[in-house]
Amino acid sequence: MKFAPLLQLFVFAFWSSNAGSIAADSEAARSGESGPILTVEIDQSAKGFPTPFAFQGLSYETSLLSTNFLTTGNTVLIQLIKNLGGGVLRIGGNMSDEMAWTGAARTAETPDKSITTTDVDNLAAFSRSIGWPVLFGLNLGAYHPELAANEAEYVSNILKTDLLALQFGNEPDGYHSWNPKRSKTYGYAEYRSEWEKYFGAVRNRLPNVPLAGPDVAYRSEWVKAFAADLGKNVILLDGHYYQNGPASNPAINIDSLFTPIPQYANYFKVINDASVSANVPWRISECNSINGGGKAGVSDTFASALWALDFMWTVAVNHGQGVNFHGGKGGAYSPFAIAGKTVMARPEYYAMLAFKAGSEGRAIFVPQVAPSKYQYSAYAASGAGSTAITVINKERTQDLTLKFNLTKDASTYRVARLSAPSMDAAKGVTFSNSTVNADGTFVPGKLEGTPLDGAKTFTIKVPAASAAVVTVE
Repeated sequence: MKFAPLLQLFVFAFWSSNAGSIAADSEAARSGESGPILTVEIDQSAKGFPTPFAFQGLSYETSLLSTNFLTTGNTVLIQLIKNLGGGVLRIGGNMSDEMAWTGAARTAETPDKSITTTDVDNLAAFSRSIGWPVLFGLNLGAYHPELAANEAEYVSNILKTDLLALQFGNEPDGYHSWNPKRSKTYGYAEYRSEWEKYFGAVRNRLPNVPLAGPDVAYRSEWVKAFAADLGKNVILLDGHYYQNGPASNPAINIDSLFTPIPQYANYFKVINDASVSANVPWRISECNSINGGGKAGVSDTFASALWALDFMWTVAVNHGQGVNFHGGKGGAYSPFAIAGKTVMARPEYYAMLAFKAGSEGRAIFVPQVAPSKYQYSAYAASGAGSTAITVINKERTQDLTLKFNLTKDASTYRVARLSAPSMDAAKGVTFSNSTVNADGTFVPGKLEGTPLDGAKTFTIKVPAASAAVVTVE
């Protein structure tokens, strides 16, 4: 595959048809004090495929640029992001199709729903402070190619190498439904025509600016068509993903976090096939648990952390280049929440810490598993003399004991747990026996450690509604 400069920072990954499914027991499970014993085979010599260093990401509405949220003065937020290592900051969302470019500095007289040079200047400074490049969405909803080109020129000139790519419009596959400036029959053909007009206007000013698309809500067939028709013009294919919803549906509950909506059937396969065919990598540029802002009592509970950790691994083993969790100052699904002047980490944020611990700098692969009645997932990553195994127990009350069979001798293992008082807990979440400090810093606590003295087999208990990152050396 061809990659933009940022996307050339890889670890290796290996995909299995079992990716993202519940892991399994290869021996008969037997009940006991620690629950069933399930066997997982860990092939530490498994080969793989490239996955970017900047896998994790955050997504924000363009309207947030007019606030003091994404600014260098928000030191707690900056520290929280730095804790995650490399990543991508995406600016877009519904508001990107409503914000009008002024081409001037922000003043007290600046109209609502405007984006100014001041906002872009602040974004550039924030991007530099966190070390994350920006995926920036231009307004296609209002359809004004030359105005978009003006904005693109300023954004590119200010962000410089901190611009990952520009893209046109947010969820255009839904324009027929929610954009009053489009007809009820608006489809891919109309979108392609508009995209090409924007492409011409932007490239007239910026011949080499990197582009991405189509940033769809859920229509993977649009990604397939876009990749075939326009893939030569972009460095990244992208789409969105929401596990369930909408939040306004009274039937949505915690179980919904583990029940994807039908629109996403074969979603990753279709997008990855398009990616391979066009020789362009793909990313989930906006995602979260329950669409419509998230649902209190679901999206802000520990269950969302278990979902998020499993989701990140599912994208990784399906060749995805990364994910961007959507959020803001509040909203039930935001990885961060604001209380007064304090930025607080939510359960989903702890899942991001766990993913980093289990994947960074290692070769990602999926352990050999078989069907099981128990709701859990297992993933692994090897590198630099160690193997990290991530286990996610999605059972509400059933503890599980995992027996790992390695292919290399091991001297010891350490366990960092992702846990909370219960599946529906909104507070008390910890990773690696630690919580985020008030200043945004995170220091892992003391880990469980056990000598193995050259053994290739060991077991650990993973309590119900919890996850564990087990590092074997």
